[in-house]
Amino acid sequence: MSRLSRTFLVAALLGGAGGDRLASPARATAARDPTPTAAALPPFVLFGWVSPPNDSTTAERIAELAGAGLNVAVPAWADSGRRADNQRRMGFAADVGVRCLAWDDRFARVYFEGEDVALLDTIVADYSSHPGFLGYYFTDEPQPPDFKLLARIYSDLRERDPVHPAWDNLLGINGFPNHAAWESYVRQWVETVHPSVLCVDMYEFLADRDRGLFVENVAALRALGDEYGIPFWFVVQLVQHGPYRALTVGELRWQVSHLLAYGARGVGYFTYWTPAPDPEWNWQPAVIGYDGRRTAWYDVLAAFNPGVRATGETLAGLTWLSTQHAGSVPPGGTAFSPDDWILEVEGRAALGRFAGEGGERYLLVANSDSLAARTVTLSLPRTRRVWRLGATPGSWSEVEVERYLHPFRERPALQAQSGVRVAIALESGDFALLRLELDPASLPGPVLAVGPNPARGMARFAVSRIGRGARLEIVDAGGRRVWSRALAPGASLVPWSGEREQGGQVRPGIYLARVTDAGGVTTARLAWLGAR
Repeated sequence: MSRLSRTFLVAALLGGAGGDRLASPARATAARDPTPTAAALPPFVLFGWVSPPNDSTTAERIAELAGAGLNVAVPAWADSGRRADNQRRMGFAADVGVRCLAWDDRFARVYFEGEDVALLDTIVADYSSHPGFLGYYFTDEPQPPDFKLLARIYSDLRERDPVHPAWDNLLGINGFPNHAAWESYVRQWVETVHPSVLCVDMYEFLADRDRGLFVENVAALRALGDEYGIPFWFVVQLVQHGPYRALTVGELRWQVSHLLAYGARGVGYFTYWTPAPDPEWNWQPAVIGYDGRRTAWYDVLAAFNPGVRATGETLAGLTWLSTQHAGSVPPGGTAFSPDDWILEVEGRAALGRFAGEGGERYLLVANSDSLAARTVTLSLPRTRRVWRLGATPGSWSEVEVERYLHPFRERPALQAQSGVRVAIALESGDFALLRLELDPASLPGPVLAVGPNPARGMARFAVSRIGRGARLEIVDAGGRRVWSRALAPGASLVPWSGEREQGGQVRPGIYLARVTDAGGVTTARLAWLGAR
């Protein structure tokens, strides 16, 4: 967020922060460990950094926040941290289906003034049963010297409230000299503090250039989240301030669409309420101006966010397999490679592959052009029908398709394929979530997809069209089987964490996944990076 002084209670006491800081709202919260909080977290989160100030926290203002499509509220810019103010915000929020991350100024009495730790029981009791409460908020962009204290607070609160998570936003990749340094910072955070969710901020669009780091940061966060088994959120640029330029609507959509392509579980907009005037950062009006008036961004979010939320909640119930980029490949991205999901792409797009529990196929198609509307045309083998999600969960509508047969003469091995072509019209930076229905009349034999690829910690195999006697095998470069599993007919989603059938773990390297059944065989190459 922005390089502001850490003026909020706990963060101020922790010391100065570095990096490219987003603006830092209230800085105190309770915390906890990761695993027990999955039930407390909404499947998909939309929030605006920051909430209306305490003196503007009314039922109407919180309803206005919900009207912009947001379902989580964070503290205000100069939040009081008082229990009464927090409970008032949570009461208004609960009435409109919003939940709050809150900080409480009493934490300082325990961790800096020597008051008995029993005060934590009182703090937890004040919030944990409130329907408008989501979790505890502590600080923004903590530095490694902060981690030990935060870990202690998380541990103390985990004993008292195993349901509600703490949330702390981390520095993005641009705040470090290189990728390795940023990754080391995130790993130290996870392994010391044990958060329930990973969240970073990274702003791509400077006044004089684009950083070219957005996709690299998102892809790396996706990989780390998979490795540690926790979801990730991301705070995106919206308001013009400091070195950051005014955005187009397409540039805002582009950020969110690419986050969806990588399976993000939360999106934050920086900022919702415009911060107090500051000559260093020269804040321009955000979604709500400093004077409390709506800007044009409010209507943009109110129109865009319902579809974002419907898509995010749908993807939360699926398994991310991979994301590839067609037409152009940004730094950190993986180039599109034809397979039995997608044979050909016309246009620039990020393509996120997702699988349902039974191996059902879903594609998130994001327009990689943030400045112009584009049509992305996909050739989908083995597919007979395509459905597109609307702005509410479950609102699927069938997309018109063109059937093809033997279109790829330059690829003789694929000439027996049949499928459909589908043209997806997208506004600048926009996205579409597609559900693919496989054609039972397509070639016999199973269908296999693997992701992520390369994989560390866990790989997932989405297998469909499985017939009798099906088996999934992992074979090493020498052709030796290292692991296998029998598959029931139909479809299946199978995880593999690098284990050998005879015990132990396989070494990093290139492996072949192979599925055979009575109808045929299919294979996929897997780059295994090793266990966690």
